Amino acid sequence: MSVQLRSRTLKSGAKSLYLDIHHNGERWREFLKIKILPKDPSKIEKKRIAERIRVNRELEVLSDETGHIPQHLKKINFFVFAEKYIQDYKNKDVRIIASSVEKFKEAVNNPRLTITGIGPKTMTLYKDYLIHDAGLAGETAHNYFTRFKKVLKAAKIQGYLNEMPTAEIRFTNPNKDDTLKKQVLDKDELQILANTECGNTSVKRAFLFACFTSLGLAEIRKLKWKNINKGRLITTRNKTGELINNRLNQTALDILGKPGEKDSFIFNIQSLSDNGANKAIRYWVNRAQIEKHITFYCARHTFACQLLINGANLKTVADAMGHSSTRSTLKYLNHVQQLQDEAIDKLPSIKFYH
Repeated sequence: MSVQLRSRTLKSGAKSLYLDIHHNGERWREFLKIKILPKDPSKIEKKRIAERIRVNRELEVLSDETGHIPQHLKKINFFVFAEKYIQDYKNKDVRIIASSVEKFKEAVNNPRLTITGIGPKTMTLYKDYLIHDAGLAGETAHNYFTRFKKVLKAAKIQGYLNEMPTAEIRFTNPNKDDTLKKQVLDKDELQILANTECGNTSVKRAFLFACFTSLGLAEIRKLKWKNINKGRLITTRNKTGELINNRLNQTALDILGKPGEKDSFIFNIQSLSDNGANKAIRYWVNRAQIEKHITFYCARHTFACQLLINGANLKTVADAMGHSSTRSTLKYLNHVQQLQDEAIDKLPSIKFYH
């Protein structure tokens, strides 16, 4: 293996610098776009720059053989890399990838994290955060983890990682079968929460409004009075961009109260993090003595299930939730049917004689 700095004389008399690379029985040239003119006053500096490029390229070629990552690649900030990856990404799941990176940022709480600083321990922490603390339900946590691996794979292809830090991690959700049961509030529990004091009144008001409108925390944060028009809520889902155009019932209107300026935010929680909002909800739910794992996202589950319980069909619920198809809504129907089965099983028994 060798990386040599050479030059080729052009018709103009200038010399074009290039790298002559021999590796694994192959030979190729990489031109540096550095030209040295006759009597060039910057000749020495240009050669120094070309030599630094040669040294770095030699390290990169060497890393292919040894698994060594050059020092300059070790210092690349992961979130800078991820932002560039998302900007260049062209597939439809770009929003989910962006959301998965945001959840990763919340989990690690280290904006200076380098790509090479991401190992199995970091990814295990991220996995546990998605399952237990991120406020995600069903297969969403697994989907986020899978999409996030696309970013890591791109980093590996570009030489920032020797191996995938997720190689030995198996993603299993211990609460998968019982997730919705623990994350849906019934009408009695909603009333109990409404009657219970919350340490953050803005969070209380926003969460209860979300239970009657399908909005997640991201949509609630950016919601302005101009999104309320003639008793209807008109906005888009932050995750998918799907339109939400829902009628507001009297309870939702009561929670909103007196309208403000069109461009002003309805709920004063713009500076509150997801963790901060969920912490306030956790204390509030505990104070209400409701034994369920409730996060802000559970408001969406509650809204969907209440619609189904009150007679809405699957397509209606999917549209109200901002789902692009009924596939994502089926889990709510299954949950409601399970509630019906449990209610039937609790009917009184009698002795019947033929």
